[in-house]
Amino acid sequence: MSEQLLRLDHITMQFGGVVAVDDLELEVNEGEIVALIGPNGAGKTTAFNVITGVYQPTNGAVWFDGAKIIENHPQGKMKKQYKGQCDGLYTETLSPTPDKITRAGMARTFQNIRLWKTQTVFDNVLIAKHCRSTSSVFSAAFRLNRKEEAAQRAQVEELLEIVGLADVKNELATSLPYGKQRRLEIARALAAEPKLLLLDEPAAGMNPTETEDLLHCINTIRDRFGIAILLIEHDMSLVMSVCQRIQVLDYGRTIASGTPEEIANNPQVISAYLGSDNNDDADGDSTTKAEPEPSIAKTLTEGAR
Repeated sequence: MSEQLLRLDHITMQFGGVVAVDDLELEVNEGEIVALIGPNGAGKTTAFNVITGVYQPTNGAVWFDGAKIIENHPQGKMKKQYKGQCDGLYTETLSPTPDKITRAGMARTFQNIRLWKTQTVFDNVLIAKHCRSTSSVFSAAFRLNRKEEAAQRAQVEELLEIVGLADVKNELATSLPYGKQRRLEIARALAAEPKLLLLDEPAAGMNPTETEDLLHCINTIRDRFGIAILLIEHDMSLVMSVCQRIQVLDYGRTIASGTPEEIANNPQVISAYLGSDNNDDADGDSTTKAEPEPSIAKTLTEGAR
């Protein structure tokens, strides 16, 4: 059985009076691909931001590769405002910056593409290798790190080959089609040599052909590197194809967790996405949740293939 790589314990993220993530518990094992899904505003990206050190959680702890890397508890004004659970369970404050978490073995992509616009495809990936560099300013200035630099450049060439961008390595990153820019972000994240890769809506805005290319890319990464992947995605055909487990959030809380087949037939999940009539409100009016997202609505009602 694979060893546990990531664990979230009772993570709560509260902004003022708004609880964006509420008592979230999540596990990812070595070599596993797990999806974190839910309607827009469910708290998925907020959870990613906590895991990668962008946000300090209001309460809870994050364990990675056997060590506790993040912990916090309500402090200051938040002691009175706190609406979450497990108050008093945590007493320490551990808040590493994102660069330290990257060095520990995590790397991520973002919902909105964040590439260096004036750099080539090759240089976008090469720059990400700096977190694994052992050379000092002195050795770099006097070119004493030539062997390390040559090795890094060779690794970048290999990554671009894996994600299918070797033929455009000398082009500006922003000149690439949208789907290839997404794959470039993944290559840049892989350059940090992560044990855990976090992908935030990698198929967002892609056409079916680009999504199919992305699916092939993710499968190749899994087979080639054997790293764990935590994925946020609204394209359920992609999620059902690559993930071993799925966890579903709604209004910041976990409402379901299981295999793709279990999630696809879970009434709570279907209700969260499709909405349900409520004829029992105080005023006797029927209220319905927002229109469902077509991609997941179809997949959930048909079941996992």
